[in-house]
Amino acid sequence: MQLAPPISVLIRCHNEADRIQRSLDAVTGLGREIVVIDSGSTDGTIEIAQAAGARVIQHAWDGFGPQRHFGEDQCVHDWIFYLDADEVPTPELRQEIRELFTQGEPAHAAYEIRNTMVLPGNIRPCLFADFRMVTRLTNRRYARVSLEPSWDRVEVAAGRTTGILLGRQWHYSFRSWHHAISKIDYTAGLAARTQLRKSRWLLRLRLITEYPMEFLKFYFVRRFVFAGWKGLCFSAIQAFSRLVRIKKMLAIKH
Repeated sequence: MQLAPPISVLIRCHNEADRIQRSLDAVTGLGREIVVIDSGSTDGTIEIAQAAGARVIQHAWDGFGPQRHFGEDQCVHDWIFYLDADEVPTPELRQEIRELFTQGEPAHAAYEIRNTMVLPGNIRPCLFADFRMVTRLTNRRYARVSLEPSWDRVEVAAGRTTGILLGRQWHYSFRSWHHAISKIDYTAGLAARTQLRKSRWLLRLRLITEYPMEFLKFYFVRRFVFAGWKGLCFSAIQAFSRLVRIKKMLAIKH
């Protein structure tokens, strides 16, 4: 049997018993270890991960960036492939990652992948689905996640480069439409509390422009128009989340 690449697979999770098995199955054999950083699950997530052979470490939640950064420090290998418990790398992406290591050390310090949304109730992305480029395969000697609590931003050392992988990862972000609304409300509040403060007059102006601009971006530019009524709902929820973030920012400033 061919030895797996010298990669630590890192998963950040909290109460994901209903869907982490799918992610664990997808990354088994991709690297030489699976490290799960759990922030207090009580639904069986830990037991499922351990049964799959993962090394589970408990760590209190302190934000997206800090939690992932902590996880990077727990990994045995310098090369780390990161995913959330609601994400599944496709077979094409897994093969592409393995091939990077067939000739020795990969050329870049970090690699971006195409993260593709799967809408609630669907099993795969919609027709012509758009994607977000996210940095998920990194060499921690030269690329580390910042300590920003509201999002994951990878900082690459000066003189080092970032490559792009063609394979996709499917993102089952929302279990249901209710979950979508509650999750977006949380992330909007976190961003409002932790991101740089903007001027009050600019925020008030954005109260008028933010919703229509964001809706048009998601519906047409990001092609959710091809997803039928689900694409319409998703675009509306995403636009609403931006509006909520601005309202929360104004409330904090007040």
